[in-house]
Parts: sequence; structure tokens; C-alpha cells
Amino acid sequence: MKSWMLIVGGVCAAAAGWIVLSTKRVQPVEELAHQLENAWADHHTRA
Repeated sequence: MKSWMLIVGGVCAAAAGWIVLSTKRVQPVEELAHQLENAWADHHTRA
């Protein structure tokens, strides 16, 4: 019984950690997308 509670607690902790870390990664990805969009626009305006 105790081992099952530890397993469930570990899974919950892993899920919480994944959620916290994934929210921190969203903003840099959006910034990279904007940089790519700007670079693509610059590439097409130079030619």
C-alpha cells in the first residue's frame, strides 16, 4: 500500500514538474517564431 502511494505521488510530482517547465518554454519559442518571421520578411525584401 505504501509503495502504491509513493508511485502515485511520484507520478503527480512528475506531471506537476512537466507542466511548470513547459510553461517556461512557451515564451522563448514564441520569441524565436517572431525572429524567424522577421528574418523571413527581411530576406524577401532584400531580394
